[in-house]
Amino acid sequence: MAKPSSATATATATASASGSKKRKSKSGALTHDEVKTLGHELLSSRAHLNHAPTLLALLSPSAPPKIALEALISLQSFFEPLLPSIPSASAAAAADAASSDPELVFGAWLRKRFDEFVAALIELSVSPRSDDAIREVAFDAFMDFVKLGKDGRFHSAIYHKFLHAVVHATDSIDPLLELLGSKYSKYADVCYFTYTSIDKITSSLGNQTTGSGIDGLQNGDESSEDRSVSCIHNIYNILVHIPALDSQKETKFDMWSTVGISLKGEKNSSEGSSATHINKRLKVKFTKAWLAFLKLPLPLDVYKEVLATIHQNVIPSMSNPAILCDFFTTSYDIGGVISVMALSGLFILMTQHNLEYPKFYDKLYALLTPAVFMAKHRSVFLQLLDACLKSSYVSAHLAASFAKRLSRLALSAPPAGALIIIALIHNLLRRHPSINFLVHWEVPQDDTNTSGEGSQPKKVGADPFNNEETDPTKSGAMRSSLWEIDTLRHHYTPAVSRFVASLENDLTVRAKTTEMKITDFSSGSYATVFRDEVRRRIKQVPLAFYRTTPTSLFQESDFPGWTFEQASVEVNQNHTVETSGPSPAKRSRIVVWTLDIASRIEVNGRESVNVLQKQQSVVASHLVRLHKVTQIDLAHTAADASRLSHVHLSRRNCRLKLFRPNGMRILIKKKRKERKRLRSKNIDARPDTVSIGALFTFNSTIGRVAKIAMAAAVSDINNDSSVLPGTNLVVQMRDSNCSGFVGIVQALQFMEKDTIAIIGPQSSVLAHVVSHVANELQVPMLSFAATDPTLTPLQFPFFVRTTHSDHFQMASVADIVNYYGWKQVTAIYIDDDYGRNGISSLGDELAKRRSKILYKAAVRPGARRSEMATVLVRVAMMESRVLILHANPDSGIQLLLLARNLGMTSSGYVWIATDWLGSFLDSSPHLDMDTVSAVQGVLTLRQHTENTRKKSMLASKWSALLKRDNVSSRFLINSYGLYAYDTVWMIAHALDAFFSRGGNISFSTYPKLRDIAGGGLQLGAMTVFDEGRLLLERIRQINFSGATGLVKFDSDGNLLRPAYDIVNILGSGSRTIGYWSNYSGLSTASPETLYMKPANRLRENQKLGLVIWPGETVTRPRGWVFPNNGNELRIGVPDRVSFRQFVSADNITDTVRGFCIDVFVAATALLQYPVPYKFIMFGDGSENPSYAQLINKIQTNEFDAVVGDIAIVTNRTRVVDFTQPYIESGLVVLTSVKKHSSSGWSFLQPFTIRMWGVTGLFFLIIGTVVWLLEHRINDDFRGPPVKQIITVFWFSFSTLFFAHREDTRSTLGRFVIIIWLFVVLIIQSSYTASLTSILTVQQLTSPITGIDSLVASDEPIGFQVGSFAENYLLHELGVSKSRLRALGNPDEYKRALDLGPGNGGVMAIVDERPYIELFLLEHPKFAVVGSEFTKSGWGFAFPRDSPLAVDLSTAILELSENGDLQRIHEKWLNDRVTESQSQTNDLDSDSLQVYSFSGLFLICGVACVITLAIHAGVLVHKYWEHTASSQQAALSSTDGSSRRSRLQAFLSFADRREIDTRRASKEKAAALAGVGGDSIGGVSAASSTTSVSTSTSC
Repeated sequence: MAKPSSATATATATASASGSKKRKSKSGALTHDEVKTLGHELLSSRAHLNHAPTLLALLSPSAPPKIALEALISLQSFFEPLLPSIPSASAAAAADAASSDPELVFGAWLRKRFDEFVAALIELSVSPRSDDAIREVAFDAFMDFVKLGKDGRFHSAIYHKFLHAVVHATDSIDPLLELLGSKYSKYADVCYFTYTSIDKITSSLGNQTTGSGIDGLQNGDESSEDRSVSCIHNIYNILVHIPALDSQKETKFDMWSTVGISLKGEKNSSEGSSATHINKRLKVKFTKAWLAFLKLPLPLDVYKEVLATIHQNVIPSMSNPAILCDFFTTSYDIGGVISVMALSGLFILMTQHNLEYPKFYDKLYALLTPAVFMAKHRSVFLQLLDACLKSSYVSAHLAASFAKRLSRLALSAPPAGALIIIALIHNLLRRHPSINFLVHWEVPQDDTNTSGEGSQPKKVGADPFNNEETDPTKSGAMRSSLWEIDTLRHHYTPAVSRFVASLENDLTVRAKTTEMKITDFSSGSYATVFRDEVRRRIKQVPLAFYRTTPTSLFQESDFPGWTFEQASVEVNQNHTVETSGPSPAKRSRIVVWTLDIASRIEVNGRESVNVLQKQQSVVASHLVRLHKVTQIDLAHTAADASRLSHVHLSRRNCRLKLFRPNGMRILIKKKRKERKRLRSKNIDARPDTVSIGALFTFNSTIGRVAKIAMAAAVSDINNDSSVLPGTNLVVQMRDSNCSGFVGIVQALQFMEKDTIAIIGPQSSVLAHVVSHVANELQVPMLSFAATDPTLTPLQFPFFVRTTHSDHFQMASVADIVNYYGWKQVTAIYIDDDYGRNGISSLGDELAKRRSKILYKAAVRPGARRSEMATVLVRVAMMESRVLILHANPDSGIQLLLLARNLGMTSSGYVWIATDWLGSFLDSSPHLDMDTVSAVQGVLTLRQHTENTRKKSMLASKWSALLKRDNVSSRFLINSYGLYAYDTVWMIAHALDAFFSRGGNISFSTYPKLRDIAGGGLQLGAMTVFDEGRLLLERIRQINFSGATGLVKFDSDGNLLRPAYDIVNILGSGSRTIGYWSNYSGLSTASPETLYMKPANRLRENQKLGLVIWPGETVTRPRGWVFPNNGNELRIGVPDRVSFRQFVSADNITDTVRGFCIDVFVAATALLQYPVPYKFIMFGDGSENPSYAQLINKIQTNEFDAVVGDIAIVTNRTRVVDFTQPYIESGLVVLTSVKKHSSSGWSFLQPFTIRMWGVTGLFFLIIGTVVWLLEHRINDDFRGPPVKQIITVFWFSFSTLFFAHREDTRSTLGRFVIIIWLFVVLIIQSSYTASLTSILTVQQLTSPITGIDSLVASDEPIGFQVGSFAENYLLHELGVSKSRLRALGNPDEYKRALDLGPGNGGVMAIVDERPYIELFLLEHPKFAVVGSEFTKSGWGFAFPRDSPLAVDLSTAILELSENGDLQRIHEKWLNDRVTESQSQTNDLDSDSLQVYSFSGLFLICGVACVITLAIHAGVLVHKYWEHTASSQQAALSSTDGSSRRSRLQAFLSFADRREIDTRRASKEKAAALAGVGGDSIGGVSAASSTTSVSTSTSC
């Protein structure tokens, strides 16, 4: 944007106030289009400067995100070009006060507006009310202004304002700090100025806190305290998110700004920009920031977090960590958990930085309390405790006190704590042998106190150790013993009791014991102890053989055919190992093995050679490890030497050689001087000057930068003595001027001048031609810009691509397309080798991701604007809105400008440009407004280069390089310039290796040109580079760190680690939204960080940042629209003959109607875009068409879609895509059925004969059981036998109707009746239900019960013409084709079923349910049998990956939800379907089986058996009592009456009534008593007679 004139500036400044007020009043009513118009006017003309305050007023967190985003983009584009001319704040204030010069007034006004804009960006970034997308964009814009300070310096002033606002923020700032840490913490200058600002802010905050702040707190000012605490938390979060850079990596530092951390007045010298100097300055600022922070009154939570991490994250990066001694000593003196956490840092200061702390061990002793074993950081504390007690300078008194204190703690510590205590005491006893007496200390009974404590003897069992003493030297530990450890022998945890045994060893013998690793115990808990105990093997399994202790590294059985002889090898002072015999014991020696091949073993097989190699490698590895040698010479037989030469030991970079003499002779040498001598000889033989050629277009985006970069590389190489010493490198540059013919001629001119290498060509088209010449003349050709993926080493071995191939770039583009879910793209490209082959590679990559290029739009090289416009118009008529632009900068910018004029850069479009646009933007410091407007929202790629030291130095001196070459136009370096710079270095390193290995530059004539004579072409002058292949090999083996990072080729000739930056163009700048690498795909993290992690290409790990698309929207575009090419969608419709309710053609009106058509029309009406279409009938109208052929029409591109009753089946989904089903469908079996009428005996049908029999039998059984239970106590069940039999029958069968009159008195009888009545209830209910069904429901019978019985039979089967049922029956169910009958309409259905299989008809018809339902409405005498045996639906068919199928599926779901689909169904299809259609009809009504009631009968039977058993037991018991009393009466009687048999007596007893039995027992007892003489006997006799009479009357 041009700078306004003085008059305009004055008018603008004076009118700004009033204009701002007017617009502020209307700002709330501004729409997005109005804001966009204001932005365009502000950027287009100087007359609209007053729009800036209006747009500034819209930058508020409360403003609508879309409006705020538009205003932000416009203001950023406005201020970025003017940033160099904006005066400083002091100059602006002076100009505002003077207000005489219009230029100064305008500068002051511009400064105020810029300050307002920066403040608004800070507010948008910090405020929690800001939208996440707005926050990220605002913060990136702010950091861009920080980057664009004066003269490329870091704008520290506005960055300080930002950090000040972040520190004093009252709400959460975590999202902002995540952005700051993830994106910018890797840059050294951002870290540097962050620490500087934090130091200043913290110091001012500390003054407020220690000054007036304390007074405020004392006066109860709680708000002041809360603000201070919030600020401290924010400062700590900033320091955590901006960690110190790794001080070990001092080779390179990434810089956000161009200059880096150079301050005002400081020259950009090599010293100031060196990594060591930058590292020192970073450490100083880092230290000051943390010191200022630690001086603040830290809240307890922050205090603990600092102590927990400061020893790892802060101390290693500080310039002088010793200055933290006050902080740590103060923290250590506090006690408790604070002291435990401070121990780590204090230990580091003591051991690494010579801090002296006299009371250290006293404080450490005081920390040993039971609570320490429950602390969160106990693991680190216990490890440090062990380390602190490791020193040999610890006195015996102190060591004994710690051992005794720990052993006392073991009594109350948990099992895990007891284990670590034992390990600590074990290490103490081993390190300090003088206190080993504590383990076996015994106090004799006559031992008296000799220390002046009186003459009282010591009490046995009293411990002189004072556990309460804080001074360890006065605790009395030296007079005590570790008796507590002895008590742990009986610890309840087996692990503890076993571990105590380790203290029984003689720990004074250090050679036989080892220290315990505290790390193995420090993190223990109950869970770990229990887990280890469970996993422990209690007993070793006995083996069937004895194990012998090995006496050597290898056994003779391991190497059959070899013999081993032991020899000793001694190392002398010359680092030579010689084989010798016995030597003095004091001499240093090692033992090796001499390998001799047996006379009968020949080492000819591959396996033997590998064994030999493995053995010698083992020996050599031991020698390398023990003696740190660089070369081992092994002598063996000549045959082995030919096979096993040059065995490399990769771990120590040592080489193993085999020589001819027999036996083994091992010579170890540290260095050889021959290599130095040879290198010195090669340096003397090198030429003074080496000339190489460079062929590219000077006046191009890539060529301008490459020319400066290559000149800088040549200068750096010639000034570097380590590369090509004694040789001056010269690069002869030729301008091909974008002409293939000129490039070929110039390449041939290089060949006739004995050029050993050529840099270039820049063009892929020219590279294809020149590579043939390079192959013939053996001249390596290194191209830094020819990215055509077909330029491979297989066809062009002398072509070396020193940049990344377009194969990787197109893979990244395909990943972006796949990430956003687009399936079709349109490719616009230049129609040459570069464009065609690149797009071809893109098509291959998209195909791997199930996407495709819908349309390829080729643009002729050098095409006019009209031709380009014609191509873009054709593109606009295609349906895809994802446009891939693969061109060169000149034609690419022209295409984008034309696309903007055609409205193709508006909302809904997606433009992805390859790296040509990224290079163009990187090289262009300023763009005109037309170009800026045309590239808004475009995604482009940039070849990713690491932020190396060479890259930073080249960027910092770029302006000086331009001035040195007298370049008139100003341009910046891009990635191709960096690759050109590395290409020159690549040739230099290759030539250096070429000359070091004895290479010579020599040429010879090309023999094939000798036969070509005549003409003016001096073809004979072209020669062949004799050592070209050797130089090419050295180039392929290059491995160094250049300006772009690691420079190394893989086996395919490609540079390692291809990666690209993904850039979103926004305003006049750009944002990097992510990265792509061949290693891990898409990611928001830089590839350098991902190379250190395992590769992960899972879809959920692919991430990109927020993108602002064309039209300034953040919503992902759909990526396609219906093509605007005037062509209607060709929709195939089946011309059905039958079931025309679904699809039918009206010949009168020439329209298509039906249920399926109405669904499709209603769905397309819900789409957000118009879809023109026309229906094309498919079929001859005489019979239903073949639906398989109809689907194939989509594959042959005769139809764009198919609409109708199309069933979704598996084989069709392989070739087309279907929409969501709009009706359910499936195959069913239709057959004829007969009505089954009931007879007079239908009431017997509910039960089978067996069921009737079992039921009647159980009635009798229950009656008998109840009679047995009630007979003796219930008069209803007594009487004559006939009467009792009738009672049993009556009672049992009357229970069926619950009409039994007999009362049940026994408990057991009532229990049986309850069970039986429940059974009767179930039987009666089931009988009633079954009989009702038989008598009331119409019964239909058919010989076919379902698909299984139909397939198993041999009867013919009918199917509908054109249906997939035919294929399903043939291939899926295996039905013979001779059984199938094709039926065309419902009348044929009826006729075939009526005729039946015997009269030329069919047994059943297999068809889809919707057709069958319509058929049954008119023919109810048929029915569906069996269940639906396939589940599918009907949908609309489209080509594979058609986006229209997805949108129509959504529309169909919407129709289903709002009820329109049901209304369409009711319009065309009647739902009055009989019950028989959805139910299964069997041949006969299923009669009830016994099995259905077996459980009830079982329960009833078991109840009867149990009650009878109980009754029998009671009856037998009473009978035995009765029998005993009867025997006594018989013994006392004098008449000796005869006895009856026992069985008769028992039956008679069982038949009596219970009351009669009891009366008889009492009478007999009275008779036995002998009271009353004859009278009593008469009573007995009478009673007996009565009893007998009673018995006989039963």
